[in-house]
Amino acid sequence: MEVILTDRFLQRVEKCSDYTALDNIPIAVKWARDVFEGCKLLKSHPQSGRVVPEFDRPEIRELLHGHYWLVYEIKTDRIDMLTIWHTSQQLPTHLE
Repeated sequence: MEVILTDRFLQRVEKCSDYTALDNIPIAVKWARDVFEGCKLLKSHPQSGRVVPEFDRPEIRELLHGHYWLVYEIKTDRIDMLTIWHTSQQLPTHLE
């Protein structure tokens, strides 16, 4: 199954890693690299994340990565990485 990194997901990863890079560039690079590695794991284990309780839709799931949720949608032929969200923040009411 193919994993698609949406524009929104990539923008959020960039924003989060840029913020971390203000204090520690090597940690920011490692964090971003680990996020993308986590996405790759979904190719063979798409249902490994839990259903996002705020949406209660079985195809919208999240993986915990440190203090961040990687939110994705399982489709028939692919996985769309929708966004990344800090665990201390509230998810938006809808995902595009």
